[in-house]
Amino acid sequence: MPSWLITGSNRGIGLSIVEHLLKNPSNFVIATSRDAKAPELVALAAKNPKALKVIELDITSQSSVDAAVAAATPLLPNGLDYLVNNAGKNPQPLTKFEDLELEAFAEEMTFSTVAPLRVSRAFLPLVKKSEKKNIIFISSVLASSHVTYMMVNQFNAYSVAKAALNMLARKWGASLKYEGITTAAIHPGWTQTELGAPLKEWMSKYAPQVPHLTADDAGAGVIKISEALTLEKTASFWHFDGTNLPW
Repeated sequence: MPSWLITGSNRGIGLSIVEHLLKNPSNFVIATSRDAKAPELVALAAKNPKALKVIELDITSQSSVDAAVAAATPLLPNGLDYLVNNAGKNPQPLTKFEDLELEAFAEEMTFSTVAPLRVSRAFLPLVKKSEKKNIIFISSVLASSHVTYMMVNQFNAYSVAKAALNMLARKWGASLKYEGITTAAIHPGWTQTELGAPLKEWMSKYAPQVPHLTADDAGAGVIKISEALTLEKTASFWHFDGTNLPW
């Protein structure tokens, strides 16, 4: 029975990942959110009492992360096969670098890099204990230097933060490989979520050929890529279509 833990599960891609995983009765899912009483998660847990557990987790708080590990450990006697660092934020989507509110920028950088590291380090013993041993970081094609130079003033802070997250996945993944742990940075696609909505005008004008995925499609894609990961291709940057992206 593969085990999964997803951060930021109360909406968007995170919620979709949980919903798709529950379609396979062999999966055991731990959905985490700052609000463990989110109606969507409560409803899913009621329908799937054996396959889904909901745990409160604020990835910016070490004490919250420690409490989540303590709550999850007895639920995972065989370890954690897939840790999906999905929680994201984008508070200044269309702000020029000259106008960025620097404290908010620093918070976003911490949220996208330090927080996933905090979560992944805390759950690392459970990942090591599992059969499949995967740590996934939800990233963005905007983190690729081959893409962002054309998208002037679109998601500036977000792109920088996700590029830093990619380096975390890349550098740490090179080390974790020697412990049999596979890491991946995954771009789930431009998705019809609150986070991706500010790009709509620019994309419609300059990149109308790029598909605007539903959260349902994005969630399914993340699972498909995650289940196909191998240690030989660890620390790679994946496009939602299953191809590799340039860093």
